[in-house]
Amino acid sequence: MIDAVERSARGDLDGLFEGDDGGVVLKANEFAIAKIQGSALLETTRAPSTYQGGYGGVSFPLFGGIRLNTGGVRGKRIPGKESLAYIEDGTTVITNVRAVFLGANNTVEWPFARVIACEHNEMGYTTFGVTGRKKNSGFGYGAEVADEVQFRIEWGIALCNGTTERLLTQLRAERRHLDDTPDSLPPPTV
Repeated sequence: MIDAVERSARGDLDGLFEGDDGGVVLKANEFAIAKIQGSALLETTRAPSTYQGGYGGVSFPLFGGIRLNTGGVRGKRIPGKESLAYIEDGTTVITNVRAVFLGANNTVEWPFARVIACEHNEMGYTTFGVTGRKKNSGFGYGAEVADEVQFRIEWGIALCNGTTERLLTQLRAERRHLDDTPDSLPPPTV
């Protein structure tokens, strides 16, 4: 990872990005970094609202089976909780400019220049907060490939925003930490 980011920071892109664009129409100077098939579109949705309160009043018989009701309804509407919901499966393409989800019914783009928050989850999904959108959305890819996909997303963001040196610093610090951490496995027994 460090070698690849160092090469891209120097502008040495030959052989680094020969990936499949997944059918995404690439813009000038845009190239695919990764294609994740079988990814899942995730959007923030709200559960149905509930009503708390009730009716207070009395009922008077008038004549026959007819009654007069007086009183009122008092209470309040409680909005449902927001949560991340699965929308559909598809393919996600990560480029040096954006991430794009392509599904049968939905196409969503997260332009890295407008991303103000990017949160990775160890369970294998990433959500983005984008300027101009009220709710976060993202895509899932599974825990098995989480490290690689999350690296590709961070790399794309760094290439777009010109922050590859910051990403290199983070990767080198993580490498030092891994080198300094003793193996968690016990020594083999003979």
